Amino acid sequence: MVRALLYALISIVAISFLRMVIGIIGKGFSDLMKEETEASRAERQASSASSQAKAPPPPTRGELKACRTCGTYVVASRALTGAVKGETAYYCSAECKAKNAAA
Repeated sequence: MVRALLYALISIVAISFLRMVIGIIGKGFSDLMKEETEASRAERQASSASSQAKAPPPPTRGELKACRTCGTYVVASRALTGAVKGETAYYCSAECKAKNAAA
């Protein structure tokens, strides 16, 4: 009976010790990854600040117009335009506009 209690007590102490060791190792890896993330974030901010100003992204909202040549839909503010029979024609690219002009 005493032997069983002793084994139970030793098991509890051993499990507690293992949990402590695993927790310390996990915290170390967590801190290491946190430092790496902060360093990479600072590096990206420094490189973006030193680089030239980037062009704004193309608009993704607005009225969609179908390309007269290929049928691709393009935002009206980015579409190339031309006049065909008194109407405004929209084109997705210079190639489509040239194809339509040649036809």
